[in-house]
Amino acid sequence: MLDYRVETFLTLCETGNYTKTAEILNMTQPAVSQHIQFLENYYQVALISGKGKNFSLTEEGKALQEYIRTLKANSERILPLLHRIKNQVKPLNFGATLTIGEYTIPPILCQIFKEDPEINISMFVENTHVLHKMLWQGEIDFALLEGHFNHNQFEYKLLSNETFIGVCSPENKIASKTTDLEELLEENLILREPGSGTRDILEQALYNQNLSIKDFKSIIEIGNMNAIKKMCHQNIGITFMYREAVKKEISKGYLKEIPIQNFNIIHPFNFVYLKNSPDKSQIEYWFEKIIYLRKMSQ
Repeated sequence: MLDYRVETFLTLCETGNYTKTAEILNMTQPAVSQHIQFLENYYQVALISGKGKNFSLTEEGKALQEYIRTLKANSERILPLLHRIKNQVKPLNFGATLTIGEYTIPPILCQIFKEDPEINISMFVENTHVLHKMLWQGEIDFALLEGHFNHNQFEYKLLSNETFIGVCSPENKIASKTTDLEELLEENLILREPGSGTRDILEQALYNQNLSIKDFKSIIEIGNMNAIKKMCHQNIGITFMYREAVKKEISKGYLKEIPIQNFNIIHPFNFVYLKNSPDKSQIEYWFEKIIYLRKMSQ
């Protein structure tokens, strides 16, 4: 449990507005100011710079915000952790981005369940941004991420390095010849929604070559990877994804990897969790377990 004045500060950081903070916490605006003043006096540093709507956090304020966010998220997990110890259970409660959740982790979960049929498993497949929030809110123990995340805010361990490729229909003329990335701009681009790991990787790769997704002929956004594959197979457009997610389709000739010059992207899949987690040893147990079982299944 956090001190109520600390809760006030954290809410103010999130809203960026004294009035909204007062409304959310059902208190007066002067009371919000008093709570912030108390914290500044207690820590003997200025947390807020400026007044009214134009305020901003000082460097000390930003540091305190990051520390409190981690502390709050971990405090949310203490009660279920104590109940786990009391009931002598070791549940598996985590999140994964789409490629990992649909293609990498299922064989591993099967092995875990075979070893312990009574285990409680909860896996949430969401995009990177949603999983960030779930970590901060203490809703999951760890996340398996393929997208970018703030390395300063979380603990993380490398699961694997994966190859990111372009994919098209076998009927597409670009399937049989090596091409430049710029030549693909005449194609329709089929991609995931904003916030997804694969989209983040693609946008960064394009940015590094002074391009963007807007440079393609047209953009089709779809949240389902199987639907994206089917549209590519029917030659409606091209897409980019990890080879891990499309290796079966390529091996069967259902889809083709696009040979692209100067497009050699290797990106990490990471095991991510909160800093100073009260059950760090259990979380890292699952990391070692996942690494071991993946090696055994390859």
